[in-house]
Amino acid sequence: MQRLTLRAVLSMAAALVVCCSLSAATVQQLNLQQMCDRADKIFRGTVLDVREGTVHAGGIDLPTVTYRLRVDDALKGSFLQVKGLQIAEIKMIGKLKASDSAPLRSFSPLPELPKLVVGQEYLLLTTRPSSAGLSATIGLAQGAFGLNGKPGQEMAVNGNENRGLFLGMPGPTGLVARPPGPLPYTTLAGMIRTIVGP
Repeated sequence: MQRLTLRAVLSMAAALVVCCSLSAATVQQLNLQQMCDRADKIFRGTVLDVREGTVHAGGIDLPTVTYRLRVDDALKGSFLQVKGLQIAEIKMIGKLKASDSAPLRSFSPLPELPKLVVGQEYLLLTTRPSSAGLSATIGLAQGAFGLNGKPGQEMAVNGNENRGLFLGMPGPTGLVARPPGPLPYTTLAGMIRTIVGP
């Protein structure tokens, strides 16, 4: 039991070190300008595959989830070219399913990262991969927007219900003072294109 506890403590410590290295993946409230400035890649994509794995960091193996997405609208960054398609791979620390162990359920050093679903479309703002190959969405749930609605009329909402998305940003008062909730993807993508430039 003591060996298991020591291993759990070491695992948590290593996870904290790795998580801290993902400095752009903070839980600080960020507006759209700040998220775009911190993002290595910004794109709209459809999840093709989800795989669990591990990465060796801090002397131990940490759980990871790798998402493979078809890039449908590249707004910032470069992507893999596979059979005429642009592909993005994001390897995040974490697990698809919560731990069954009560002590690990109650305290986990792993950040609560968005869980993406195969076949679903998202607008993602992601960090530059760390030396261990790990990446995350900017501001955790803030940088992952789910897309819903008819083609050409999709609405985008992040894990923070778009709260504070335009806080402190110059621009039309209607957007800056806008209440939380979904907004048209075309509006959001247009603003991102203006922020990141050509």
